[in-house]
Amino acid sequence: MSELEHRILVVDDEPPIRKLLSRILERAGFDVVVASDGLEALAQVRGDASLRLVVSDLRMPNCSGLEFVKRAINEYKRDFEFILLTGDGDKSDAVTALRLGVREFLDKPIERADLERAVLDAQARLLERDQEAERVRKLELENISQSKNLDDMSRKLGGAEQEMIDRLSLISQYRDIETAEHCVRVGLYSQLLAEMAGLDQNVQRIIRVAGILHDIGKVGVPDEVLLKEGKLTEEEFKVMQRHTEIGFAMLNSSDNPVLGQAAIIARHHHEHWEGSGYCTGLSGADIPMVARIVSLADVYDALRSSRRYKPPYGHLDAVEIITRGDMRTSPEMFDPMLLGLFAEHHGRFESIYNSMPDQLV
Repeated sequence: MSELEHRILVVDDEPPIRKLLSRILERAGFDVVVASDGLEALAQVRGDASLRLVVSDLRMPNCSGLEFVKRAINEYKRDFEFILLTGDGDKSDAVTALRLGVREFLDKPIERADLERAVLDAQARLLERDQEAERVRKLELENISQSKNLDDMSRKLGGAEQEMIDRLSLISQYRDIETAEHCVRVGLYSQLLAEMAGLDQNVQRIIRVAGILHDIGKVGVPDEVLLKEGKLTEEEFKVMQRHTEIGFAMLNSSDNPVLGQAAIIARHHHEHWEGSGYCTGLSGADIPMVARIVSLADVYDALRSSRRYKPPYGHLDAVEIITRGDMRTSPEMFDPMLLGLFAEHHGRFESIYNSMPDQLV
């Protein structure tokens, strides 16, 4: 199977529509499998690991398209792309699907060109994420090769090195007391996201420790900028942005795999998926996966945390801002796959926050 030949699962309870969709896709050269409702689709997915791209009606008896999406995401450790077919009255379900990470919706009646475009776009996204997963796998192997074996790498996260990293984190905490618990929570959220994304357990542990150090570069930001209560001027914001490069310079000289990942995170955790972030303006899969993970974790905790310039947001308000956007934040800032995982499992983030709220500092 070539890179752009993912099999397509077509799900619709109406035989004429199911047949029409299949015929359009088959004539366009796609390999198609069909199901008559969500339950049959789940059985197809369970029996065929190659099924990752799904075209499904939203409203169906027995098991709706929305319920199918939820169960497929929860029950199978697989990277899916869903294209949902919507009609009048489906707006509420479509919003819920969007929060689950669905990015393609087609209004009925379906136009051939629209369906073909949506499938090609979905396949391109799958290909991009497959290539990124391979890049992460190679990165894991490179990190592992720096230790004798996985057990040796695990031991490096304990003892004297763990104490050293904790002390480095404290440097940052003493400069800005608001971030004391924030640093630790970001590490825990990041480990959770890495777990849900299917990364290796040792990489999960590395990102937990490395994520704690994401703002270590703030030690190089002058107090008049770092501790300012009002809105930063344009020039002050440029000074604040330098904490990413400062953190990278502080951590990058080590050949230790943990600090190496911490350096990457420190430099790139303010990059945005659509390219609007800093310090290098990377976008999409060019942003290292570890930085994409910490970016989402950092934004969630920043929203939940009290700051000199703002009160804390409640959990559901923070989820709403991340998944739907506001004046400063938009969903397009985040890796769509990670955003979907966050939207589906946001309650686990709330549990971490509640275990160490700011008032414990």
